[in-house]
Amino acid sequence: MYSLFALLFKRSYWQVVLGKHSWVQAYADLKRARKDRRARKRLRQFLVLLIVPVGCVLYTAWLVGMGAILIVPFLLPVIWWLNRRNTQDGTPLSIAPLQEEKPLLSAGEIQGIRKHFAEQMLLLAVMVDRAGSEGFLKERTIPEGMEVLSRRLHIDLLRKHDLWDRMPPEDREAVLMADGHWDRTMIHCVALEAEPLRLLRWILRLDFYLPTIGQCMRTDYTMASDLVKTPERAFQGDKLIDLQTLNNGFDAAEQTFARCIAEGIHRGYYEPRDQEAAAWATGVVKRLGGDQHEDVVLGSVLVSEASEEEVRWATELASRRRSFLAWVRALLRGEQLTEGFIVTSVYTAQAAIPEPSGDEAQVDQIGNQSSGGGDNHAGDPALVNEEQKHQTGQ
Repeated sequence: MYSLFALLFKRSYWQVVLGKHSWVQAYADLKRARKDRRARKRLRQFLVLLIVPVGCVLYTAWLVGMGAILIVPFLLPVIWWLNRRNTQDGTPLSIAPLQEEKPLLSAGEIQGIRKHFAEQMLLLAVMVDRAGSEGFLKERTIPEGMEVLSRRLHIDLLRKHDLWDRMPPEDREAVLMADGHWDRTMIHCVALEAEPLRLLRWILRLDFYLPTIGQCMRTDYTMASDLVKTPERAFQGDKLIDLQTLNNGFDAAEQTFARCIAEGIHRGYYEPRDQEAAAWATGVVKRLGGDQHEDVVLGSVLVSEASEEEVRWATELASRRRSFLAWVRALLRGEQLTEGFIVTSVYTAQAAIPEPSGDEAQVDQIGNQSSGGGDNHAGDPALVNEEQKHQTGQ
């Protein structure tokens, strides 16, 4: 019972329970619960989290009724001592002298990378917010006498944070264009940068939840406008995501990409490099297609049930996510320098190509949704002729 009370004092617990993403996911799971055991499992887990405060309140009321609440002040020091002892006992015994594990990066290097990521994030937020504004202007007619100020606000923000002169020329020229003058192709290309923006918010721990690719089928401009309104948030804090969590996100993106590219090859959207790649794609589709319990979910439908537009969009997002996370992972391992800025239209040209490995190239469990058995061809850049287009973001 003590662990349940301790849970109530954890920030991460309330972020999950009160977070919008949790309720959106719960609603989606509720709609799929009848036919998807993964949805039922997630729904049960979420309900358990909701029950914890109720259980603690009822237990406290029972203690008060029994008069046992009077001994709680005496129990707290005992509980603290036991926890402290358990922590000390957790250290393994050894006659060899203890050697401190040397971190991959020093504290100064971590802060330097964090500052670089924060600047990248703020630049991406400005570009994505401008894309959202341009898309709005394409769909709506502005009443006479009303002036759009997105361009001026974004320029002032970039200059205030010393980013205007250092940003890529391509992006600076785009920002300088008058409001409403972006074409739909430019809007689409820049809107795709909502994905690295989402990842940077996650990496810098502004967000502790990373949606699956299937939950990102519509561009979310609010995470960009949030940073434009409060840009100081980008530079607050001193934490970075740990490598294990980063690897989990990379693996999920790699596996989702493999499933989507297999579907695209099977349907004829992408041309396979050889017969072996075509046979691999056919095998994946036959094994997972139509399986409500195993196939990847895009929005509210399976990959095998998704439209061409949905499959292509998910493939693009998954490719960008795995490339960007591979680049970040290389930085955190000290393998690359943080020089220059991401060019929002071709940022993946700077990203490291994900190194192939037996574990990462598996069509297996994808985040909180499974997609079936593994295959060594998943994520192989030689599978399709068009994959290089995803890698360069063009």
